This record gives sequence, structure tokens and C-alpha cells, in this order.
Amino acid sequence: MARNLQFRYTVAIGAVIVIVTVILATLFFFQSKELLSNIKTTTTSTMSTALHDEAKKRLMNLSAILSEDLSNPLYNFDMLAILQLLQSVAKLDDIAHVMVIDPKGVIVHDGTELLDSYGKQLEEREILDWIEKQSAPLLINSEELMEIVSPVHIADERLGWVRIALFKKAQLENTQKLTQQLSNLTAESQQRERYLLYLVTTVLLLLGLGLAALISNRLVSPIRKLTEYVKRVGEGAYGIELDRNRSDEIGQLIHSFNRMSRDLSNTSVSRQYLNDVLNNLCDALIVVSDDMKILMVNNAATEMIGFDKQRLESMSYYDLIDSRDGVRVKRWLSRLLEQQIESIDARYITAAGSHVLVSLSGAYLDLSGAPGQIITVAQDVSERRKNEEHIRYLAQYDGLTNLPNRQLFRDRLKHAMKQAERGEYLIALMFIDLDRFKKVNDSLGHQAGDLLLKETAVRLKKLLRLGDTVARLGGDEFTIIAEQIKSINDGVNIATTILETVKEPFEIDTRKVHIGCSIGIVFYPFATDDIGSLVQKADMAMYQAKRNGRGQYCVYNHMLGAHENGVLQQESELMEALKTKSFHLLYQPVVDTSTGATVGMEALLRWDNPRRGILDPTEFLPFLENSGFIIELGDWILERACREMLDYSESSDSPLQLNVNVSMHQFNQGDFSHRVESILNKTGFDPKRLELEITESSLIEDIEMSRNVVRSLKKLGIRIAVDDFGTGYSSFSYLRDFTLDTLKLDTSFIKGLPNDNYAIGICTALIKMAEIMQLNVVAEGVENQQQVAWLHSENVDQCQGYYFGEPAVLGE
Repeated sequence: MARNLQFRYTVAIGAVIVIVTVILATLFFFQSKELLSNIKTTTTSTMSTALHDEAKKRLMNLSAILSEDLSNPLYNFDMLAILQLLQSVAKLDDIAHVMVIDPKGVIVHDGTELLDSYGKQLEEREILDWIEKQSAPLLINSEELMEIVSPVHIADERLGWVRIALFKKAQLENTQKLTQQLSNLTAESQQRERYLLYLVTTVLLLLGLGLAALISNRLVSPIRKLTEYVKRVGEGAYGIELDRNRSDEIGQLIHSFNRMSRDLSNTSVSRQYLNDVLNNLCDALIVVSDDMKILMVNNAATEMIGFDKQRLESMSYYDLIDSRDGVRVKRWLSRLLEQQIESIDARYITAAGSHVLVSLSGAYLDLSGAPGQIITVAQDVSERRKNEEHIRYLAQYDGLTNLPNRQLFRDRLKHAMKQAERGEYLIALMFIDLDRFKKVNDSLGHQAGDLLLKETAVRLKKLLRLGDTVARLGGDEFTIIAEQIKSINDGVNIATTILETVKEPFEIDTRKVHIGCSIGIVFYPFATDDIGSLVQKADMAMYQAKRNGRGQYCVYNHMLGAHENGVLQQESELMEALKTKSFHLLYQPVVDTSTGATVGMEALLRWDNPRRGILDPTEFLPFLENSGFIIELGDWILERACREMLDYSESSDSPLQLNVNVSMHQFNQGDFSHRVESILNKTGFDPKRLELEITESSLIEDIEMSRNVVRSLKKLGIRIAVDDFGTGYSSFSYLRDFTLDTLKLDTSFIKGLPNDNYAIGICTALIKMAEIMQLNVVAEGVENQQQVAWLHSENVDQCQGYYFGEPAVLGE
């Protein structure tokens, strides 16, 4: 009976052990498999989303910076500055392309030096519809690219759009690589688990059958407890152990169970797998509790911060954050706790005490029934931010000398003028032009010329006081803004020091080079000057210094008492000349080089000064403009030119076009178009034969008023030309705003043809632009046949200059 009972117990208990073992193995196998699948899916999805969001954020940040930095170059049609900005972005590894387009979808700049796509119309309908109707950035996602099209504004005016495309190849490759790694790790873990389960199952079966044969009264209670523990292990409580207080078979069973539990804990795929994945991430991952204690870090975090894992996991997350970013990071963590996912930039403090700029992203894990956790991922963006700062630097500084460029110079001059208006001191604006620089450049080469410019910049910077500015406007021209000048003598002393310093020999490539400089000085505020007129006066003074013999300074003296007698005398003579009309007009022919025929005449003013002889307008126009007498004289010039051209036409074979220059002060008069119409009616001159030459600065002074004036003149049939194009703003935006007929290329560009690559590049771009906009092009200052041949090859058939004839009395 006892034997039979023991047999039945043996069989029954053995069967139970077999069933329990199989159930446990099956449960563990499927739970582990499901856990691996969930981890793989969740990790892949999270990292893919993080990579995509980071790429999107980077693209939006890059477009915002580039849109802001492009505003002034695009407004000024500064193609070189635009090229530098676009190329600084295009050289980044994952940038597919970057370009600037105007509001109508025409490519302004494609980021290449040859402008291959310049003037081409975009074909993407989606982008064209967007820029026509919208003003916000457009984000486009495709299989291979992520693109953004952002507007470029200046003030309230939209100048165009910048389009940046980012390759998604790296993102896709990272996601695929991560997925493959996860798959490999999962397969390996499942294989190890199966082997372990086979081994454990076999051991338990053998052990169970042996124990069943030795059933006793002591067996029931320990087995019940063992069954309870087995269930807990099946529920995932790996590592739990029974107390071993006996040395018989029951004790051995407990020992085997405890060993199995430990083995399952040590070889459990969940934690090991997670550690492998996290430690293979390139970004620093830190898991934080809801009270901001660091719970876990990966290898990348220890490498970035410099502390080992044990030290980091004993710290608060706030200990890693730079105090300057503490408030922002706390707000960010609070939003993560509210399930608001976003990214911010912050600085981690390293073990060495330095700072690492990182982009932080994160997510909150709600562990139902347990305290939640925050997963933070930090990507080192120090190098990227340096590149962005470099882009900003290129937009405001000269690439050769590292001095402020024209844009930054104008900003600082504007600020200095405002400060001077509020204070009790002056500012001195100095224009510096190097003497004999061209000779050095031609004889020693451009490399030597560049070195000379760099050394000059170094000397000028050493002379400046704190708060003063030295800038390079281009070529061999520098400017200095000297602030808080107490007297004119202080400014003159600075100029004298500059002259002496630049006279000192330069050592260029083991050679001693001697140059000098000429300086024009204007002080502010002595009159109600704006930036344009102040710069113009300094420039005029500089050229006067050159005319005086170079190596000198010249103070603009219109409003200064130092030359009051001479100025008053000239003003008195001008007043008398206005009464007696002691002026006459000379005419310079505009020639069609393809036929050799004269197609027009430009009227040029001269003053018959009784004391100094015949003077050109540069000698007296500043006074006329500042005094307002230019309005009266401008009307006289137009009427006189119309009458003289009518008289000349009676003796010529065909009527010629008449070109008359208009000053800014004339053009900005509200009744200018009516005054022109009155003169045309009075003289009977055909408006279709009249072309008025207006400077860029005149058009830009008040765009809305200028647009109305041009529209009124065009209604009369008058042609409008932009004089000296390329020397001022040179912006597409204002050309688009006005209905113009002619662009006149300035002499400063023509004189470098056909050998100067810079002049060729500028002229080619301007001619191409005019061709696209269907504008006539006239080249000024043509002096030789080589220039004529080059211009003719570029389809510029109308020229004027000394090569065709000096200004002369009409009919002579």
C-alpha cells in the first residue's frame, strides 16, 4: 500500500514537474520572444523618429540663418556675397543643393561660380504655387531628400526664397544599420535562450524524477513553495532564490532552482540586449528618474562627459547642465513629463570643467504602476554651430583681411551717427585709398597684392582706439570710423598717423615694398547728412587728396570754417552763375558699335567760372544739391538740351536720342514728372527721344515715390536709364519694382576689360541679367578697341567713351 502510494506520488509529482517545466519553458520562450520584438520595434521607431526630427530641425535652423544672412546681399544684388553664403552651406556633406530664387520662381543664384542655372524658371509646381500664395517656409519630404523653401525678407519686403535640400541617405543608412543590429542581436539571444531552455528543462526533468522516487512528508511543503517561485520566475521575476536549509534531494532541487534563476537573470536577453543597443549609439543617452536622478547612461555619455558610469549614476541630471541653461532645461524636462516632445540646445559640463554644446531630445516613459522615467539623448553639435557662426562671419567680414565688409561698415556707421547725435562729440569718417597699389599688384602678382592688403589691415587695426572701426570696402579701399572725436584736430592727428604708418616699408616675399595712401575725411554731425551723403563726401575728399598729389589727407570742407572764405567765394560765384546762366552743355556720343553710327547724345554740364575756368560738375554739384538750387539748374539743363538737340536735328540726317542726367534731389521732388512734361510741351521735344539717366541711390531713396515718378514719366513716353549701374545697391529687387529701359555699366568695371577676371565676371553677370529682363545695355568709359570687341562679343552694341569722342559742343 505504501509502496503503491509512493509509486503514485512519484508518478504524479514527476508528471507535475514535467508539466510545470514545459509550461515554464514555453511561457518564458514566448514572453522573451515578444519582449525582444517589442524592444526591436520600439527602439527602431524611436531612433528613426529622432534622426528624422534632428534632420528636420537642422534643415530649418540652417534655412533660418541663411535667409537672415541673405537679406542684405540679395537686396543689394551682391552676387559675390550670395555665392560665399551659398557655398559655405553647399560644402556640408549632406547638402544636396542650395539656391536662391526670386518671388516669381526664377533662380537668382544656384551656388556655383558659373551661375549655370541663373535665370531659369523652377519647374516644381508645388513650390511655385507655394511661393505665390504663402509667406511661411515650405518643407518637402521625398524618398531621398528633405527640402525646405524659406522666404528672404528685409523689413516688410520679401526679396525672394532660399531653397536647401538635405540628403536622407545618412538617416536611412543609420536606421537600416540599427535595424540590422537589432535583428542580429535578437537572433543570437533567441538561440542562446533555446539552448539554455533545453538544458534547464532536461536538468529539471531528471531532477524531478529522482526527487519523486524519494517522496516523503518533507516533500509537500517545499514543492508548494517551489511551485510558487517557479510561477514568479515565469512572470519575469528572474534572480529570486529559495533558502537552502537541508542537504537532501529537496535541498538539491532548491539549489538547482536557485541556479536556474540566477542563470536566467544573468543571461536574460532583455537587459543585455538593451545594453548592447544603447552602448552602440553614437549619441549620449541618459535615463533619468522623475526626481531627476540619473539611473543609466551609455558609453557615449561617459565619453562625452568624462565621468565613469558609476560616478554618473550617482549624480543628479541637473549637475550636468551649465548654469546658464538651467532654467531652460528645467522647463524642457517639465514639458517632457507632460508628454510634450521637443528639442533644445544646451551645454553639458564635462569632468574637465569645459562645456559641450549639445542638442537635447527626449521622451517620457510611463511605467504603469511604477515611477516614470525620462530618456534623454544628447548630440554634440559644437562643430555644426561653429560652421553656422562661420556663415554669419562671412556675411559681415572681408574674407581676405578679416575686417568688417561694406554691410557691417554701414551698420556701424549708422550706429556711430546716432551716438554722435545724442552726445557732445564728433565722428570722423575716413576713406583710405592705397597709392601705387596697382603697380605692386601688376609687378609682383596678385598674391603679393593680397599680402600687402593683409599687412595694411594689420597696421590700421593697431592704430585704432577701442570703439573705432576699420573696414575694407573692396580693392585697395579702406574706411575708418573714429568715434568720440572732441575736435577736428583729433581726427586730423589720426589721419596723419595713418599716413606715416602706411609710408613705412612693407616686407612682402622678402622684398621691401613702399606705398602710401590718400585719405578723405568728413566729420559728423556738421550737417544733416545721411549715410549715403556722408560716404560720398568722404570719397570726394579722398579723390581730392589724390588730385593734390597723393600721400595726403583732405578734409571735406563744405560746412567747415577752416576754409570758409574759399567756400563762400565759390558759393557767391555759383549764385551769380545761376542768375546769369553762366553754364554750357557738352555732348558725348552714344555709338552703335555694330554699325559705327551715333544713336544718341548725353548732355554734360560745365560751369564757365570766371576765376578758375571751365569746371565739371564734381566741383560744384555738392553745393547745388545741399542748397536746393539743383532743382532750378536741372530744369534749365533739360530745357537747354532739348532746344539744342532740336536745332541740331534740323541739320542731321536722322533724329538722335537725348540722354540727360537727373540728380537725386531733382528726382525726389514730388512734382518732377510734371516739371519734365511742362518743359517738353514748352520746347516741343519728342518724349520718345528723351532718356533720363537716374542713379541707383535716387531710386532707392523712396521706392514707393520713385515707382510713381517712373510710372508717370513712362506714360509720357520717356525712357529711363539707371546710371553707373553696379556701383551702388545693384539689387534685383528694385529693378523688378520699376519699368526700366537701359542699364549703364559704370566706367570702373569697363576699364578692367578684357583682361581683369573680376571685371569680366561682373560685366558678364550684369549683361546676362539685363538680357533676361529685356533691358538695353550701354557701356560707359570705353577707351580702346579691345574693350569694344569684348563688349560686342557679349551683345553690347551701344557704347560711349573717349574712344569714340570727348564731350564737345553739339555740331562741332
